[in-house]
Amino acid sequence: MIDSSGAPRSKLSWATSKTIGGISEIAVLAPIRTGCSPGEQRTYEERLAEAIQNLAERHQQGLPTELGKISSIHFGRMIIIRPEQYLLYSGLEGPGGVPQKIDDYIALPAKGAPPKVRSFLLTLVEFDGDVKTYMREVAEFLARDFDRIFENCESYPTTREFEAFWLWIRRYQINTNLFYAPYSNLSTVRIKHLEEFKRRFDALVAQVYSQNGQRIKPVDELFEQFVRDNQHYARDFPTPSGIFRTDNS
Repeated sequence: MIDSSGAPRSKLSWATSKTIGGISEIAVLAPIRTGCSPGEQRTYEERLAEAIQNLAERHQQGLPTELGKISSIHFGRMIIIRPEQYLLYSGLEGPGGVPQKIDDYIALPAKGAPPKVRSFLLTLVEFDGDVKTYMREVAEFLARDFDRIFENCESYPTTREFEAFWLWIRRYQINTNLFYAPYSNLSTVRIKHLEEFKRRFDALVAQVYSQNGQRIKPVDELFEQFVRDNQHYARDFPTPSGIFRTDNS
């Protein structure tokens, strides 16, 4: 390939995940399939939006979700990006400078051919460890739940054949320009440890002091029990897709 100056251009390389401390990230921008899914009146985009909304509502209500099976996830986001959002200032704007929705798109390029525009799914995840290890856990522990969302995207191969799945991820992965991780030294298991420690410490204080701050019980014996309880309070974690449990769980 030749660039605008006439010099040879190097081929595009795979995007790479960034890692800070023990935390890594991945960003995947995948085109959503057009048209309706077989046997349905919903478009692939509508089906995708409903699946993501169902996941979001269950999480907001504190109900278990598929993503809870992957213990290494710190944060995850899924964003459907539509043409009327990314085509601003593209020369394809409709009245008022805002592109029309893709469903009733009326702007035409100079040659008069209808523009080929589509929506994309942007997935952003931060997690503990290596990106390929994380994706193996996704393929093993999420499998059909993961497929149910991403099968609405172009050329998605399912998680059943890991290498094909991994190559699809790499094909649509994009580089993250800034990865800000101020607590990169804290794994998810450490965060859970600290959360449980704080809960138990608050319970200890409530036993020793009244609400007005007066001591109502001797602290020595209670503190010794507190120390014993907190020496080993995690079981079956961390493990691949492990669940954090305390001895009192």
